[in-house]
Amino acid sequence: MFSISNVLALQAIFWGCTSLYFSSDHQRTFAQSMPKALGNTLFVATIVLAAFLLGMQYNAWAMIFSTITMIIFNLALVTFTGAHENRPLRLLAYGTGVNVVLALIGGVYVA
Repeated sequence: MFSISNVLALQAIFWGCTSLYFSSDHQRTFAQSMPKALGNTLFVATIVLAAFLLGMQYNAWAMIFSTITMIIFNLALVTFTGAHENRPLRLLAYGTGVNVVLALIGGVYVA
């Protein structure tokens, strides 16, 4: 069984990576990108939230490793999905679905 805090941490990192992607000049989802300061602030805030959620369950090294791994995975997921999907709601739905399925399949060992 998976822990709800692991799923919340995974989703927080996904939303942070999505905000970072939406603030990029190279994104194709919106005609005009989000302000960079807002995207960076949301990214850092969600990473801190995810680190706090994971820090309640794991030791420091496991939390750091899990956070970095999830950031890399979600940045790749958002970039590859955003290259083929130009509707923001579908991009968010695909990423949320993949992360929930990943947490369900992996159980407590994912995130």
